[in-house]
Amino acid sequence: MEVIDIENPFGPGRYLVGNGGSNAVVNAHVKTLDASIERFRPWRGQSYAVDFFGLGPFGLRAKGWRPTEPSAYAILGAALHAPCAGEVVAAEGGMPDFLVPEQDQVNRLGNHVILRCDDVEIVFAHLQKGSVRVSSGDSVATGDRLGEIGNSGASTEPHLHIHAQRPAPAGAPPISGEPLALRIDGRFLVRGDRLTGHNW
Repeated sequence: MEVIDIENPFGPGRYLVGNGGSNAVVNAHVKTLDASIERFRPWRGQSYAVDFFGLGPFGLRAKGWRPTEPSAYAILGAALHAPCAGEVVAAEGGMPDFLVPEQDQVNRLGNHVILRCDDVEIVFAHLQKGSVRVSSGDSVATGDRLGEIGNSGASTEPHLHIHAQRPAPAGAPPISGEPLALRIDGRFLVRGDRLTGHNW
């Protein structure tokens, strides 16, 4: 398993890993490694993805027990920054944010940015409607603001999905490239780990 190092993409705040690691016990995304299952092939690039939730007062992800309103979740609107210098190869910012637990099973990434850094693509999904600040073809420096975290696409609650992959072959689904593991601030994060954001 090849590992890619990137900077911490978060602005100020505290964050909890909900899915992360190389084993299906701690990371539900790992199941898409199974190339024998046809429906997983378009999503193969996400196999070592990390999902982050925000932590608010008292270490809680939200105000109340599974509230339907996205604004009740600590991560909603959190700043997302480029963790590496590169070129934006895809950006979408006009899709709606949903009430919890509604989801968009067709446009699963929702509002998203795909950033190519050298020969690696970093995919950020479930961003907030209207928050994406970059467009396809833009060059960005490490630390540039990309957008804010939302609840668009196939999102169980407001969170950031991030993964690394090799670029997909021409004509193939955009996140079907060879999956790569991520090390963020030098850490290979697994479910239950915590991360503190930067003051960019």
